[in-house]
This record gives sequence, structure tokens and C-alpha cells, in this order.
Amino acid sequence: MQEWWGSLRMGDRMQRKDEEKIRDAERLAALQRASLLDTPPEEAFDRLTRLATTLLRVPVALVSLVDGNRQFFKSCVGLPEPLASLRQTPLTHSFCKHVVASGEPLVVPDIRNSSFKDGPSVFGIGELAYTGVPLTTTEGHALGSFCVVDTSPRMWTEEEIEILRTLAASVMTEIGLRELGNDLQRLVEERTGQLSHAEERWRVLLQLNNSLVTCLDRETLLKAIAGALLGVIPHDRMALVLDDPVEGGFKVLAVPDPVPSPQVTPIPTTWPRHGSRSGWIAESGLPVLTPDLREDSRFVEHGPLIGEGLLSALSVPLKSKGRVIGTLNVGSREIGRYDESHSELLLAIADQVVLAIQNMLAHEEVASLKQRLEQENLYLQEECRAEAPFADVVGESAIIRKVLAKIRIVAGTDSTVLVTGETGTGKELVVRAIHDLSRRKDKILIKVNCAALPSGVIESELFGHEKGAFTGALTRRVGRFELAHGGTLFLDEIGDLPQELQAKLLRVLQEGEFERVGGTQTLKVNIRLVAATNRDLAGAVEEGRFRADLFYRLNVFPIAIPPLRDRAEDVPRLVRHFAMIYASKMGKPIETISERVMDKLTAYRWPGNVRELQNVIERAVILSTRGRIELDDHLAAPVVGARTKAAATLEEIERDHILSVLERVGWRVGGERGAARILGLKRTTLEARMGRLGIARPS
Repeated sequence: MQEWWGSLRMGDRMQRKDEEKIRDAERLAALQRASLLDTPPEEAFDRLTRLATTLLRVPVALVSLVDGNRQFFKSCVGLPEPLASLRQTPLTHSFCKHVVASGEPLVVPDIRNSSFKDGPSVFGIGELAYTGVPLTTTEGHALGSFCVVDTSPRMWTEEEIEILRTLAASVMTEIGLRELGNDLQRLVEERTGQLSHAEERWRVLLQLNNSLVTCLDRETLLKAIAGALLGVIPHDRMALVLDDPVEGGFKVLAVPDPVPSPQVTPIPTTWPRHGSRSGWIAESGLPVLTPDLREDSRFVEHGPLIGEGLLSALSVPLKSKGRVIGTLNVGSREIGRYDESHSELLLAIADQVVLAIQNMLAHEEVASLKQRLEQENLYLQEECRAEAPFADVVGESAIIRKVLAKIRIVAGTDSTVLVTGETGTGKELVVRAIHDLSRRKDKILIKVNCAALPSGVIESELFGHEKGAFTGALTRRVGRFELAHGGTLFLDEIGDLPQELQAKLLRVLQEGEFERVGGTQTLKVNIRLVAATNRDLAGAVEEGRFRADLFYRLNVFPIAIPPLRDRAEDVPRLVRHFAMIYASKMGKPIETISERVMDKLTAYRWPGNVRELQNVIERAVILSTRGRIELDDHLAAPVVGARTKAAATLEEIERDHILSVLERVGWRVGGERGAARILGLKRTTLEARMGRLGIARPS
């Protein structure tokens, strides 16, 4: 009796602890910020639950959010009515609350043999197996779970649970995008609210404020300021000068004169930080009133202003959060045109102008971030549609294990990686593995195929362009380098990059900075570059088709992917891997793969490598009958020069080995990656031995 009572009390304590975690204020606040409770279904989440039912072959998949007293299904595939329409259950009818409380996956192979056996049916489908993983924020708050349900007992594998974790990470990405959008909207509302609550000092400031609040681009803002000033402070020239931290000086934003100026030579558009009116004002925080510019030679602006015909000037600071971000300036062709009353009024106007500038900069920032989010979202959607049906490098051979060891070594660094190998060997899978194992795995992986883009487009694709940079450039475009900031940039087929862009790419790799096409602003990025090619870059350097300095910069950590013919022992596993994928996809169970078929596939040379094998197996599954893999006669012809009989003498073995190496390097005898280097021979020695053995390059 005492043991039973102690067990009961321990169970009560655990239940109270779980309830405390469910009702944790910070967790509920994080759930509230997500703004997903009691909202209609969304295709982004439904797409992931449908994918779960397909990959895991289950009737029900759910995205479940848990608040203080219920679970709400943001997405539910396979749920029967009326629960599908109600889309929520109390926590007394919930598996997911245990996932949220523990923050760990919950795996129930058979409900009848578990602690849930006496509970009511949650989903109404006669469920017997359940597994779910938490939807966890970066702060560690579990918002709910991604779960699947089966009507039969099931031993859930670690691979299936890992699939759920991946899908749950995709759900959190979608939630993160929505939270970021809400934050941006709140930022816009906050900045706009600052303008609406600004004090109305007098009628002139009210009119000025009304003129400026709707100006969200620089040209419109400048014209509005000039028009508002003209009625209260007479001037022949108005200029807005803003601090430019990138250039280290002050940038002049001016508008056309109210009265045409006789000056032919334009006034400079930038002023230095030292020796200028704006620099002095930035350091002192005080206005500068100059009755006669000819009698004051302290500042570098006075000469050009006098040359334009201006004789007096007034400049006041634009202060934001205690820092001078620029100056507001007016000038007149009359001597002594301004006094202290004008200075006081211009200072009051400057406060309104600062708000307008902040609003303009916030709008530009929001527009830039919005465009970036749209680009990332579009890119991720394209990548999801184009992603292969498998995500890991498959193989157990010694040579592929060496490749995986290199991946693990370099993934934890930010070093540039060059992945080489023939077409179809799986270079992109290696790149994705490097990214997924790196510190940047939570950031985006951007892919650019240098061979798929025309030479006239690839520069804009990589670096972006400004509006009007060329015909058809109707808006500013964010390039892939800018989009990959903080993440990984994958340049596929780097050997096809035009030579005129190789120097620009080298600069980005060395300095971490670039300019958009048609732009002058230098942008800095922090990326990890991974490149891939099926070409012989060392040979291209020798032939002058690829820059040597760029090759050395890319070749920091080379990873060579072996062709499939060099790891024939991996063919059976790859065959079974692809057969399982396509059999599941087509709904055609494959029970056996005959030894005859496997021998034929293993003996084949696979000039198209893993990609060719994948296509052959897909075709074989289509042709399969009665659960057996069937091969047609569509395999490519054997590679010219392939040896089919076993070598009988030492000379034949030597000849076959030399031929194999020559074919692997494309019959390149000398050079860094030539056959002589691989065989450990001098070039002349190899050529002499080829002549003795009767080895000649095929025509």
C-alpha cells in the first residue's frame, strides 16, 4: 500500500510539473507572438503534413499547437469529421502535451501496451501508434508538435523520427518568417506613430509636418522640404547633408534652385569630415550662421558656394538620439540675410526633418528586407520543388568513407571548399552535407549554376543590380551573394564562369565586398563559399581559360568525388536505395532483386555515374512485374577500351592499370592531375612505357 501511495504521489508531482511547463508564461507568450492560433489552414503547413503521410506511409499527420488548456491543429491531414472541422481538442485528449512538456520526441509503438491505454481515443480513427517531435523556437520554447498517427502497431525507426525532425524544422522556418513579417509591420507602425505623435509647435511646423509625412523616397522628401522652407525662410539654395559612414564624409542631397543659378560648375556632392561646415557641426552639435561667406575662410564649402553666387548661409544640425546625422542648410545671394530668429526656426524645422528622414530610412530598410524575404522565400520554394528524393551520400566503400571523413573535418570551419568530380557523382549532395554540418546550418544555402545562366545575366544574378542599371532593370534586385549573407553560397559548375567575372569573384572572396551592377555603394557580406565543377581547373589554368589566383583561392580544401566505376562495391546498396524510393513513389512493391540483375548492374561501367544508375533503376521499377526488378536493354554501350576479361600476365595487369588511370583523367598524361603524377612516374617514363605496351589514345 505504501509503495502504491508513493507511486501515486510521484505521478501527481510529475503531472503538476508538466502542467507548469504547459502554462509557462514565456512559452505562451512565444506562442502568442506566432499569431497562428485559431487561424485558417495554410498551404505551407498542409504541404508539409501531406509530405509526412507520403514519406512515413501513415493515415494522419498533424501540426499541433498547445496553449494553456487545449491543442489546436494548424494543419491536419487524414483527420475525420467532426474533429477535422473543429480542429482542436482539450489537453485531456492530447498526446502532444507530453511532447511540449518534455521538449523531446514521444514515441508510442502500441498504445494498448502503454500508459495511454486507458485514455479516450484522441483522433477517432482507432489509432494504435503515435510519434511526435516538438516545434521548438530558438529560445527553447516548445510551441507544439509535428506528429503522425498509425492505425496499426509500429516500431518507429530513428530514420522516421529524423524525418519528423526535419519537417518540424521546416514548420518553424515558416513560423519564423511570419514572426519576422509581423515584426517588420510593427516597425513600420512604430515609426509612423512617431510622426503622428510629434508635438505641433506652431502653424508652420504643422504645415511642414503635413508636407513631409507622406514622403518615403529621397527625391520627394527633398522637394517637400524645399517647398515648405520657401514660405518661411527665404533662400536661393537648400541642401540636406547626411553623414555617410561608408565613405567617411558627408553626402549632399540638393534640389534645383528656386531661382536659376548662373553657376556652370556643379558643387561637389560630398564634403570631408574635417574642415567642412557639416564636420564642425557634427563635432560641436551647434548651428553655424555666416552673414558673409567672403569673410569666413574656415570651411571648404565656402569657395564653391561663393562661386555659385551665394553670399550668406545658415546650417543647423539634424540630431537623432543625441547624434548628429547630418545638417540642414539654406543659402542666399544677399549678405546678412539670416539672423538668430531664422536659426531658431530652422532648428525647430530640423526636428521635423529628422523624423521624416528616419521614416524614409525605415521605409527603405523595410522595403529592402521585404524584397530580401521575398527572394529567399521564392528561392526556397524553387529549391524544395527541385530537390532530389534523397538527401544523403549513400555508400560504404573505403573511398567514399574517405570523402565523408573530409566532409566532417572541413564542415566545422568557414574555409572555401572545391568539390570536383564527374557529372552525376553527387557533388551537390556533398555540398549540402557540408552546409548541414557547419555552424551556418540554420542559415540559408544559396545555389547558383554558373553554366545555366547566360554571361550577360550571371553578374546581375550574383551581385544584384540597381534600378535602371540596364534595359529591363525596372527595380532593384538583390543578388545571390547578398541573399546568402550569413549562410553558404554554392557555385556549381564554377569552371564555366566567364573570365570577366572571375576577377570580381576573387575580390569578393578576398575582401568580402562588392557593388551591385549599376551601383556605387560598396556592400559587405559574410558568406561561406563552396564551389563544384566537373572540369579540370588546373588544366584550364594552364590553358589560360581560368585565373590561377582564383583557382588557388578556391582550392583551399579540395574534395574529389570518385566516379561510380571506382566504387563498384557501393552499387548494390545504391540499387536497393533507389529501388525503395521509386517503389514507394509508384506504389509498386519490390520484393527481390535477382543476383543476375545485380551482377549486371555491378559489372557496368556507369559513364553517367550515380545519376545514370538512378535513372536506370527508375526505369526498371516502371518495368517491374510481380515484385521483381526488370532491366531492359537500354543500358549505354560499354565505354570504349573497357576491359572485360581478367588479365593473365603481369604485363597485362600493368597495361590495364595504366589504361584505367588514363581514362579516369581524360587521357591527360602530364600536369598536376595527369596520369604520370598519379602513377608516380616521370612523364617521359610513362610515355615510353605506353609505347612499349601498345597504349595509344583513342581517336
